[in-house]
Amino acid sequence: MKTPAKIIRTDKWQLNPTPDQKVLLGETVKVYRHACRYLVGIIYTHWSELGELTADQLTPAVEKLMHKTRSRPDIKYSQFNKTFYKLPSYLRRAAIAFSAGQVSSFVTRYREWQSGNRKRKDAKPPKLNADTGCYPSLYKGQCYKLHGYEQVEIKVFNGSDWVWAAVQITGLRDRHLCATNKMMSPSLVVKQRGCYLSVPFTCKPEKRKPEGNVTAVDLGINTTATIVV
Repeated sequence: MKTPAKIIRTDKWQLNPTPDQKVLLGETVKVYRHACRYLVGIIYTHWSELGELTADQLTPAVEKLMHKTRSRPDIKYSQFNKTFYKLPSYLRRAAIAFSAGQVSSFVTRYREWQSGNRKRKDAKPPKLNADTGCYPSLYKGQCYKLHGYEQVEIKVFNGSDWVWAAVQITGLRDRHLCATNKMMSPSLVVKQRGCYLSVPFTCKPEKRKPEGNVTAVDLGINTTATIVV
């Protein structure tokens, strides 16, 4: 019997921030998007080398270009650290992964366009869009801390530093209650109407037991027989 495939399902956890917290959450998304735009330019400039790397190799390779450390004082794009002061490392790496995906997608689509693989003969070439409506992925421990399922602490940008904000959770579904479901990194979504966490779960369906199957047969008079398992 085949092992059931893992399925990804996403729940929306509604947040109820105070007016001040909503401003901070919005500022956090704004900073993250700004970082992504910055990184798209860096990654595209060096894509001839970066495009050959695996996902695990790409992130440290990009960091060597723009993230200054004690052991790496000289970097090519020193402005990044100044512009995004104290940006949490996991947010930085999430931004790198997202930006690399944007560049990779553009390069693939542009090559297809160049080769003549187009929906229409007069189709315009694709553009590299660095200004996308992306939302930051939050990593447990460094970017968010759950306190039961009624409150979550989220690391937010207050204009000068990254601080923790305890935000109330007011609505969520029940996928977190299933022991076989594994919670993945949520994304912080901030919109005009409200804020919420987009929480993906890896769901593993239970194995079917052959002895537990029930077969029903409906012997129709005017129709063919119908079998249901």
